[in-house]
Amino acid sequence: MKKNITLLIFLFISTIAVAQNSGLIDALNDEKNRMESCYSKLQNDTLLIGNKFIERRFKWNDGNIISIDISNKISGEKIQIENGMHPDFSVTNLKAKPKANNYTSSVVEATPILPSYLMTQLVTEHEGLEVKQVFKIFPSSMGIACEYYVKKTNDSLQFNPNDLIIERLNIENIHWNMEAVEFLDNTDNNNTLVKKEKLLPYKSNKYIGNILFMSSLQEDKGLFFLKEAPCSNIQINYPGYDFSSERKSTSTTVKSVGLGVIPEDLNLNEWVKTFSYVLGVHNNEDLGKKIALRSYQNNTRILRPDRDEMMMVNTWGDRNRDTKLSEQFILDELKETHKFGFTHYQIDDGWQQGLSMNSGVAGERLWDQWSIEDWLPNKERFPNGFKNILQLADSLDIKIGLWFHPSNENDYENWEQDAKIVLNLYRKFGIKNIKIDGIKLPTKKADINLERFFDRILKESNHDIVFNVDATADNRYGYHYNNHLGNTFLENRYTDLKSYYPYQTLRNIWMLSNYVPVQKLQLQFLNKWRNRDVYGDEPYSPGKYSFDYVFAITMPAQPLAWFETTGLPAEADKSIALFHTYKSIRSELHSAQIFPIGNEPNGKTFTGFQFLISDNEGYILVFRELHNSSIFNVSTLFDPNKKVQFKKIYGDGFDFEAMTDDNGKILFELDKANSFCLYKYSL
Repeated sequence: MKKNITLLIFLFISTIAVAQNSGLIDALNDEKNRMESCYSKLQNDTLLIGNKFIERRFKWNDGNIISIDISNKISGEKIQIENGMHPDFSVTNLKAKPKANNYTSSVVEATPILPSYLMTQLVTEHEGLEVKQVFKIFPSSMGIACEYYVKKTNDSLQFNPNDLIIERLNIENIHWNMEAVEFLDNTDNNNTLVKKEKLLPYKSNKYIGNILFMSSLQEDKGLFFLKEAPCSNIQINYPGYDFSSERKSTSTTVKSVGLGVIPEDLNLNEWVKTFSYVLGVHNNEDLGKKIALRSYQNNTRILRPDRDEMMMVNTWGDRNRDTKLSEQFILDELKETHKFGFTHYQIDDGWQQGLSMNSGVAGERLWDQWSIEDWLPNKERFPNGFKNILQLADSLDIKIGLWFHPSNENDYENWEQDAKIVLNLYRKFGIKNIKIDGIKLPTKKADINLERFFDRILKESNHDIVFNVDATADNRYGYHYNNHLGNTFLENRYTDLKSYYPYQTLRNIWMLSNYVPVQKLQLQFLNKWRNRDVYGDEPYSPGKYSFDYVFAITMPAQPLAWFETTGLPAEADKSIALFHTYKSIRSELHSAQIFPIGNEPNGKTFTGFQFLISDNEGYILVFRELHNSSIFNVSTLFDPNKKVQFKKIYGDGFDFEAMTDDNGKILFELDKANSFCLYKYSL
């Protein structure tokens, strides 16, 4: 009898755990753009901010708000905050004082790149410093963002970066699991882009990373914290960590730390935007945590298929740099680009009159400072300007993009001139895709001026321009800062330098897809036939993979053909069918929440991605690396004991029906090593 009771309890608990994520994707999809579900209310001494998924309650405290609790309205779980009389935001050694009439709330209408949201604005005064908190809540988000602005009101103001306690939450209970996620860009020098640390908080702990998950060890509830800032190791005025915790006898205090400013960065009586923080709820399940975080991230930029989807060609990957650039070369390239079905062609460094220090042509070269004349089409290479190139591109339905390096001299003090240059390219030639390279953020002033540069261009182009923001070197934006600009350009891998290994590119995108919407990243695939002699007979050399395979790695992201299309052999034509198949479904793929499945790629396992379009349908992209078995039990995001129909879209698999096992795994079969298959599935 006891055994039967135990089994029933186990089944009941398992059913609850499964049900927590059931219907969540559909619920989020249904709430998209439904502004009527968002609310902000100041009632007596209580402030409430929420939507269908989350609610935060604060004690008003004359505007120096103090958290009371945070509710997950889907699960019904509530996390109690026991701050007493300690405000969420504080500055060490600076007293706060009441400020009358500092609460406003209004709907911010959608722009072409940002969905509508409900804004709640609070202003608090401290000794020598005013702080403006702008809470942002989207209808389809399980997190609430808060943008921070600061204003110096006294020239004698002094504080250190870690004196700013952004959000102090004394949270009920001591039994929590903490997971900090650190990110690295600068992909010229880094090839592991995600690092995780898990620990149980004890006494005092500090956490490095843009993301912190806090999960209860007793109940089905938790929080996620997202710091919208560059990667930790390159943040301006970095205090050395991003979050901290302190365990007491009955509670755990969590603090968010660092706004990226010091008093020297501030001008008297002038508002300065700093880093933002997002606080959200999750149900303590691994998939639930991912969906909750992604629900917010999907609102940071509207992905419009006609503007944001791109299968782009950029010839720089073949290492000829700018030495081949000419009108005839580009015309020949465009014909090949069209044959393969690619949609964009970006002319990298060297199209302009003023050649850069990366030029393959000898001579004095530019980098930190440019003039307006430097950004005209190069007279020797393009004697007819872009006239003939644009005509052919338009007839082939290919969009032309260009490379641009803002003048970073004196913290981008010439940002207005640079904005005019880019807008002139847009107005004169219709250029809507700009690769931004050479960014450096050594100071807050540089950050401010560069933001002005982007804002001016977006505003005056009616947000028509898409930036491909290079994240391969220096101190740049990373994965969580200024995500509204377009997409992020990754890697810079070359067969010439023996730095391109397809499984490593797969590993990078697989690891990032846990925490970042990868459809907002540009990912490179190379001409696998080049430089075979450099690799010799290495088992993981590019030549060991099919061209289909190296392209398939990039399908969750925005594929970037990092080669000269005129340099491809005839054998490459075999992949045209895949390119066109992908092109026909890419918008549907990228409308999904995309997460990794299987094992972490290492060159010899089964791995892949799951595209959650709804709770009952989506896609799965599975890879068999250099594994010795054709059948593998792959971990998926399906619930246990579910019947799933798989229809082959492209690759080496076949249609089949399967039941998930008790752990949600599915048996996949791929006959050949280094093969893949894209399936559409339905439950």
